[in-house]
Amino acid sequence: MPKKIAPRELIQQDFHNLKTQERLYTIPRIEDLVFMQSIEGRAHNGAGCFNKRFYVNTGIDDIVSALGRSQKVIKTKRQELIDEIFEFAESAIADDPRDRLVTKSGRPLLGIPQFKERTVNYHEVLKGLYLGGLRDDPEIRKRTQGEYNINIGYGRCYLVNIKVMEEMGLDGEMLAHQENEDRINHYKSYGLIVDETKLKKSALKNVKYMYIRHHVGPGQSDDAAMVASGLIYNVDVALGVFLADAIDTLEKYVSTYRDQDKELAMYIKDKYPFLDLGEKDVYELSYLAAIPLEKVDEIPDSSLRYLLAIDSETGQSTFETHLNFIEGKPFLPIAISYKRILISKLYDFVTEKLKSIDKEIVFKIPETFLKELDSSVTKVMQRKFITVSPQTSLKAALEKVEARKGELIIVKDEFGNILGVVNPRDFLVFLRGGA
Repeated sequence: MPKKIAPRELIQQDFHNLKTQERLYTIPRIEDLVFMQSIEGRAHNGAGCFNKRFYVNTGIDDIVSALGRSQKVIKTKRQELIDEIFEFAESAIADDPRDRLVTKSGRPLLGIPQFKERTVNYHEVLKGLYLGGLRDDPEIRKRTQGEYNINIGYGRCYLVNIKVMEEMGLDGEMLAHQENEDRINHYKSYGLIVDETKLKKSALKNVKYMYIRHHVGPGQSDDAAMVASGLIYNVDVALGVFLADAIDTLEKYVSTYRDQDKELAMYIKDKYPFLDLGEKDVYELSYLAAIPLEKVDEIPDSSLRYLLAIDSETGQSTFETHLNFIEGKPFLPIAISYKRILISKLYDFVTEKLKSIDKEIVFKIPETFLKELDSSVTKVMQRKFITVSPQTSLKAALEKVEARKGELIIVKDEFGNILGVVNPRDFLVFLRGGA
């Protein structure tokens, strides 16, 4: 067993546990592909079955092999998901756009159910793909630091020769977390970083696609990027940003390694004359997504798995909740990301950041309240509001509504601040149906 690579049986057990305990807002075959990648991070961090044992050189290829899957097949399946997003953009630019986020054959991108029904403006989705595809680029992050006088960590993935890495006394943990910007050329000359064009097939077994940090600093929140873009522009731009982040995740295990989210962004910039965005807009989104050092433990940064993970109490994913917030709909105050942070904290963080750059955001009024505008004040005051804490389960809140004939659920924190509003009519059908 190579040094610092997770044992086969632990990988198998952790994968089984994830599949048993979690459901993602997608179809099972794509859920599998996402879970496989999650095991890599869990092995690095000693989470789940790895039980605080850190296997920092574990790669996705180790995961796939341990699960008895074909590396070639899995890489191909992941690339197909990326290609479908590319094809959507290419069709739009070629003046053959679709008004839904679906493939040519009508399958929803990334297997996300609502993409089959949700109508989108392709122009806005292209804008989001451009913004999202560039904001993670190391050079963009570096320039954002100068533009906004902040510190952002950045780096990128490289083909790394594991044998050379061990000879140099390094491991995946050191490459991912130490300052390496001034050593990149040295790593290339020493053979640690491999030039793919010169990579021989016989050397493949010693090569892995690994993240090397250039500059140490706090990172960005994919959640914040999605929400901020939605509030500045609209929900379709936010969906484009989300799709770009998904490409960034999927491209880490494919047959030919390259920066595909950036490639798509540059393709849109070059081929789509109506983009009406530039690098300054990318710096702005990069700034809004950047997490200040003092808030590293307070602001969630959800991976693709956590964005799509369905909350067991509410039956809703983080992805869906973000869309509700952007569109001004009532949202459920769930705990998100591996940090289990209340989602309203993220929304407060984004809205405060928007104020710092004088962005005027027109918040949409939830449909629940729009109908009240034509009612008399007295009538509205007579409405029956049920107040609950964020920790209250949805089932308990609905039972409270049923018992008291309530019409709205107001979610308040311990200080009396309103975190959100839930319209029980959207969910009572499940309670009455025995769900």
